[in-house]
Amino acid sequence: MRASPDDILGMAFFARVVEARSFSDAARSLGLSKSAVSARVSRLEQRLGVRLLHRTTRKLALTADGVRLYERCARVAAEADQAAEIAAGASAVPRGVLRLHAAPAFAQQYLTKPIDEFMHAYPDVRIELRLGDRIPDIGADGVDVSVVVAQRLSDSGLLARKLGSSRVATCAAPAYLRRKGIPFRPQDLVHHQCLSHSVVHFEDWHFDTEEGAVAITAGARMVADDLRYLRQATLDGLGIAMFPEILVAEDLAAGRLHRVLDAFQSMELTVHALHPHARHAPASVRAFLDHLATCFRKPPWEETLSRGEPMPRPTGRTKHPIPMTEQDVRRLGAVAALYADVDAEGTARLRQAISQAKVTLASKIPRGTVTMNSRVICRNEAGQEQELTLVYPWDARDNRISVVSARGRALIGATIGTTLTNERGKPLKIASIPYQPEAAGDHHL
Repeated sequence: MRASPDDILGMAFFARVVEARSFSDAARSLGLSKSAVSARVSRLEQRLGVRLLHRTTRKLALTADGVRLYERCARVAAEADQAAEIAAGASAVPRGVLRLHAAPAFAQQYLTKPIDEFMHAYPDVRIELRLGDRIPDIGADGVDVSVVVAQRLSDSGLLARKLGSSRVATCAAPAYLRRKGIPFRPQDLVHHQCLSHSVVHFEDWHFDTEEGAVAITAGARMVADDLRYLRQATLDGLGIAMFPEILVAEDLAAGRLHRVLDAFQSMELTVHALHPHARHAPASVRAFLDHLATCFRKPPWEETLSRGEPMPRPTGRTKHPIPMTEQDVRRLGAVAALYADVDAEGTARLRQAISQAKVTLASKIPRGTVTMNSRVICRNEAGQEQELTLVYPWDARDNRISVVSARGRALIGATIGTTLTNERGKPLKIASIPYQPEAAGDHHL
């Protein structure tokens, strides 16, 4: 059934009657007589063959058919109001339907309060919020404002209002990193399970190294098109994922997720509000854009991102400072943060070692000093040799000594002639260090 112009007018009158809750009040708002409005609604009922309203001398009540039709008639009336506003040069009073789009994760964290405040300030505006990680075709999909987080915007002819910015965070759950190890170089990702988002700019993971820019195509075991699911999968320890840091700010601050490869991360994303209209934008659009700009004047995620556990700092102000490269200080600090919840005693030992660090160039570290992954030959009282290697916790086994263990703490910065103890508490003396990564020139990115 195709609606006639008379039907459309009747639908608008019907919507006004429902909203005013009486024929008299609707007639006054329309500038018509009560009988004219009643006649128009009656003709609509006859045309459709249904009763829309129960009329009594005291009140009006919608029928079941009336409820179903009103939802659509209200849209017709609202669209007509907006069209009239635009044609008249955009009314100064925000009203009608405002269609918004945003990514679900962003909307959940950062738009609920602004939308609530806006609806209280402008009770004549009805919000329709559409959620999806993919940016819609604003013109074709009938969206008034789309809040997007992206590295770059396509040349779409839309107007963009900047609301804030966000770095990219590559991160994983502590349990995953304790099981699989921390990737210290972008190239280490080939040994990890990467989780990807299907948005284009996350398909290649970009990093900056001393050897130049590196773009790693993540060989993801899983690709999702919803950042909320991807976040939960990462929290559950399925692998390493890349997010706009504002979407995982609370997780990072609380330690539920840990950053990795942050020193190589430079990609920055921008939060924009996109809209199609310029000078004749509806009042509701203009008001909402101004409201968002006010809400995001101080981005709510900045304070959250400023929280979090500080990295231990080296002082070197001890009788026996430990020569360490800046890179090892950073890596050992990450290990200390990762194991704080599961091995407080070992973490305290490691933090103590970091506080004793004297940051030194790799080429300046004495060859007789134990560093990470050094091969260390020890002799017991009987002259028997035993080889030890100082390693990160996830590589510990047999004679590979975890850096957070008591023996590992004793090995950090130890030199030839230092006496240690074996697993049975018997003395071991360091006899030689046949391999030291720094001395071999292997201490690189």
